[in-house]
Amino acid sequence: MRCNLILCIFLILSLPTKAQSQSSSLFANDSLDSYILQAMREWKIPGAAVFIIKDGKVLLQKGYGVRNWSTQQEVDDETVFPIASVSKTFTGTLFATLESEGKVSLDDLVKRWLPEFTMKEKSYEEQITLADVLSHRSGWKTFQGDFLNTESSMEYAAMIQKFSKQKPAYPIRTKFGYSNFGFIMAGESTKTITGQDFNTYLKNRFLTPLDMNRTFTFEKDINRELNIASGHTLENDKVKVMPQDKIEPFSHGGIFASIEDMGIWVSTLLNKGNLHGKNVIPESAINKMWLSQTIMGKSRAADRELYFKTYGFGWEILQYQNLEIMQHVGAYSGALTSLAVVPRLNLGIVVLTNQDTHALQETLKWQVIDACLKKNAPNYTLAAIDRQKKRNMENKKQAKISSTTVEHFSLPLDSITGTYNCEYYGKCTIREEYGEYVMTLEHHPKLIGTFSYFNKDQLTCTYNHPMFGQRQFPFTIENGKVKSFTLFVDDFVEADGYAFVKSK
Repeated sequence: MRCNLILCIFLILSLPTKAQSQSSSLFANDSLDSYILQAMREWKIPGAAVFIIKDGKVLLQKGYGVRNWSTQQEVDDETVFPIASVSKTFTGTLFATLESEGKVSLDDLVKRWLPEFTMKEKSYEEQITLADVLSHRSGWKTFQGDFLNTESSMEYAAMIQKFSKQKPAYPIRTKFGYSNFGFIMAGESTKTITGQDFNTYLKNRFLTPLDMNRTFTFEKDINRELNIASGHTLENDKVKVMPQDKIEPFSHGGIFASIEDMGIWVSTLLNKGNLHGKNVIPESAINKMWLSQTIMGKSRAADRELYFKTYGFGWEILQYQNLEIMQHVGAYSGALTSLAVVPRLNLGIVVLTNQDTHALQETLKWQVIDACLKKNAPNYTLAAIDRQKKRNMENKKQAKISSTTVEHFSLPLDSITGTYNCEYYGKCTIREEYGEYVMTLEHHPKLIGTFSYFNKDQLTCTYNHPMFGQRQFPFTIENGKVKSFTLFVDDFVEADGYAFVKSK
């Protein structure tokens, strides 16, 4: 679903439209409130929190709506949201700071600080540096291996060991591939570099000095927090509260924070690492992490034009209207977030939401940036909503045209039962339960897949967790027996399949 969300946002922002003008009047009176509340109504977003700072003045720091659709508890500026991959901005800043302080070089091999790190492809193992994994240029494709770390019961060391058996998709340092595993490796190396685990060191080095007391890096603190946003999605165009996902904040994502604390983070970065007259983040570290390392390509902004985008260390860097925008987005089941810093405008924007089928975190960001540039821009949110409706209608038509008639499997369904193994994952079991055929997985104890007919050599697997979706599994049949199948999950988690071979 993560890929689907990113694709959805791209489509929402990439089509031409006619919409009403929306200029710098956005900041007049209650225009921001009206803009945000209208977007929330149209997109059925239960709750949001927004922070905007310009020239050292906080223009907005506020919660909107409710943190849980069922309980109707209100969002305020202390409500904590999952910030997902916006967490990477902390990781990139931390490692740039470690280098500024002489504790590490980003050109060091990962293996130097993570001695247990090995790869089946030895040439990569002997070349991959901290800079490579922190700038997504290690050769892995986007989201490669993420099934292993999404809602998994494995420890990170075991995940890395499994992942390292997979072959990278590209030659090292030749292509951008967004790798959560790269950031996991960086997080694991923090123990050797600092003597503390990543979560503890991040808290001690940044969060405590910045008085970010509503930013949580430990599961126990998040689990006992009461003022917390629940995840939501739309199901048949109705708001649905999502089941609680596994809480596991780390270097690649999963941190929870309030909009007040995210405002402190953005304000400190805009002020060259200083807060209340005290330097917390070295300016040299900020300059380093915002230095382009990997070419991402071109990306559309809300004005429909293509702009050049690169990746630094934990930050995207977009060249826009003769400006550099330092940004990151976060997407996870039930939540979408964004953070943007525009140093030349002395502007910072943070948008946190607790629903995953909209683009407010992008449209509001661009609306504010273009208002500061005094561009006569359309209302990006209304335009995006209109395009999304048209896109949904097109998708429904296409789905009706391309719908496949369900066929029976070529063998009796009891032929699929048994134990299967995958080199990159481990064991899974398919068995019959009360007339249904279900799959359980060794490292995802809460995840269950239920099979139904699709065609003669494929079955549809419907997962009990909506984030993993519903996918078709191709089965290999030889001599009237099932030999293997390929497991897929929703593209939000990972696009590639995992080959499972049946045990003899």
